[in-house]
Amino acid sequence: MQQSCILFYNFALNYPCMTDIGYEVAVIGGSHAGLAAAHTLGRSKRRTIVFDTGKPRNRTSNQSHNLSGRDGTSPVDLRAAAHHDLRQFGHVKISPEAVVKLSVSKEGYQLTTDQRQAFTVRKIILATGVVDQLLPIEGLQALWGKKVFHCTYCHGWEARDQPALVLVKGMIAWEVAMTLSQWNDQLTFLLHGTTVEDAAKRAQLLQKGWSLIETPVERIAESDTGLIVSLADGQTLTSPVVYTKPVRVQFNNKLAELLGCELSRSGSVLTDAAMQTSVPGVFAAGDLAHPGYHQVSEAISTGHKAAAFCNNQLSMEGFII
Repeated sequence: MQQSCILFYNFALNYPCMTDIGYEVAVIGGSHAGLAAAHTLGRSKRRTIVFDTGKPRNRTSNQSHNLSGRDGTSPVDLRAAAHHDLRQFGHVKISPEAVVKLSVSKEGYQLTTDQRQAFTVRKIILATGVVDQLLPIEGLQALWGKKVFHCTYCHGWEARDQPALVLVKGMIAWEVAMTLSQWNDQLTFLLHGTTVEDAAKRAQLLQKGWSLIETPVERIAESDTGLIVSLADGQTLTSPVVYTKPVRVQFNNKLAELLGCELSRSGSVLTDAAMQTSVPGVFAAGDLAHPGYHQVSEAISTGHKAAAFCNNQLSMEGFII
């Protein structure tokens, strides 16, 4: 098999086939940001390949919110609609392969996949996202994004004015309370074996009538009315909703590091206003490109923006030659 060939999904014919088309742009990551980038590149007549391993961050969520015009649509349906839109572009292809190696070449950049396929492209858009690392509590991972939430802008309206359990370490309880109390003013903090060490902040939380429970949490399970939280001392608590925060947000930045892209202290890929990284011809979009503002609407927006400026670069290079 020649290096330029790959097995991809032909949207028009609806079956796998082979191609030796030369691609101008590789979009690495096929969730909301990557698909938005592919859409703009498709409309710009750019020969584009999207590498999508099918593991988006929000794959466990039932609905996407704070998304004007499509509020409440499931992430699965949003991605399906994006795939449908891409079918009109015969020059945009999607591959399920993972890119495992990147390097600079004379023509631009060379990519190698886990299937040992090699591609040379002129530009790259990184949209590899992040992974949420959660507290090791039984049931938490299974309910993440369904009944256990981390973003009030994404889920706060649906859970508004209800009693809420807040599972966070003591050091961030006060900061979380400042925002969360806009949606829910009946809060119980599950500090999971920690405490609010700042006496003034602890006093302020207690003055608002909120409970601070330091006993570790052992298990979270569904019930007919919401959630049941079991503590290490045998106590159980019920609530319609539980909010928590990831222990760590792990940025999928290995490919960016291979290229020498500059990273923030948290691990996100630094970009300028055009979503250009510190490496010429390499752009980044979506959650990967911001240390903390992670929403579907933002991912889509930055995907379109990265693709537009990527196309501008290609157009300028082609015009000057």
